[in-house]
Amino acid sequence: MKSTDDWTRLHDLAMVFLALAYGTDKVLSDEELDTIVDVLRDWRGDLEVKVVQEVVVETLAVFLEGSPNDEVVDSIISLSKSLSREERIRAIEDAVRIAKADGIVLGSEQTLISSLATTWKIKTDMRVQDAMSVGTHNRPEGWTLLHDIGLLYVVIAHGGDNRLDEREITAMIDRMSPWSPELDEGGIRKILRTALSFYASEPGPEALRESVASIEDSLPAPQRLAVLDDLIHIAGADGHVNDNEKEMIESLARTLDVNVNLTEVD
Repeated sequence: MKSTDDWTRLHDLAMVFLALAYGTDKVLSDEELDTIVDVLRDWRGDLEVKVVQEVVVETLAVFLEGSPNDEVVDSIISLSKSLSREERIRAIEDAVRIAKADGIVLGSEQTLISSLATTWKIKTDMRVQDAMSVGTHNRPEGWTLLHDIGLLYVVIAHGGDNRLDEREITAMIDRMSPWSPELDEGGIRKILRTALSFYASEPGPEALRESVASIEDSLPAPQRLAVLDDLIHIAGADGHVNDNEKEMIESLARTLDVNVNLTEVD
C-alpha cells in the first residue's frame, strides 16, 4: 500500500511508467528500467540517481504487492490533478520513450498510452499524436503469404516473453522451410529478416490482424492447423511454453477457426 506521508508526484509518475514497462508484458528489461530512472531524473533534477532509484524500487513494491490496477488508476487520477497540460503532454512523450526502450512497442503498450492520453484529455494534441505514432502497418514491397506466416512466428517467439534467442530462430527456419521447399536456407532467412524488421518497426496491432486475415483467406483448415502447430513448436523452442504464449496461440486458433489443445503443452 502507498504511504500517504512519503508518496510523492514522482512516485505517481513512476507507477504509471512501471505499469507501462512491466504491467503490459510482465517483463521489466534493464533498458526499460534505466530509461524510467533517466526520465524521472529529468522531472526532478535536484535528486541524486540513488534517490530516484529508491523511488522506483518503492513504487515497484507497491505495484507488485497491492492491487496494481487500483494503484495505477489512483496515480493517473492524482497526476491529472497535479500536472499541468504541458506536463501531461510531457509525461505521454516520456511514456512513449519508455515503451520504445527495449526496441519493440507492444500493442498492449500502445493501448495503455492511448488510454492515458484519453483520460488526461490530451489525445487530440498534435504533439501527443506525433509521439504516439510509433509505427505503420504498410507492408514492404514484395510481401507474401510466407512473410505473413513468418510474422506470426516472430510475434510468438518474441511477444511471448519479450526475448528472441537462437533456438527460436532455428525453429522458425526449420518450420518455414516446408512451406516453400524451393527456397534454400539463405532465402528462408531473408524472409524472416524482412518479417522481423517489419515487426521491429513497431507496426501496431493492425499489422498482425492483416497477416492473420491473409492466412485465414489463403489457407484451408488443415494448413491453418499446420501454422498453429508451427507456433506451438516455436514457442517451446526455448524449453517452455509460458502462459502468455499459450494465450496468444489460443487466441490465434480461435481467429483462424481451428482447434488446438494446449493442456499438455509445457
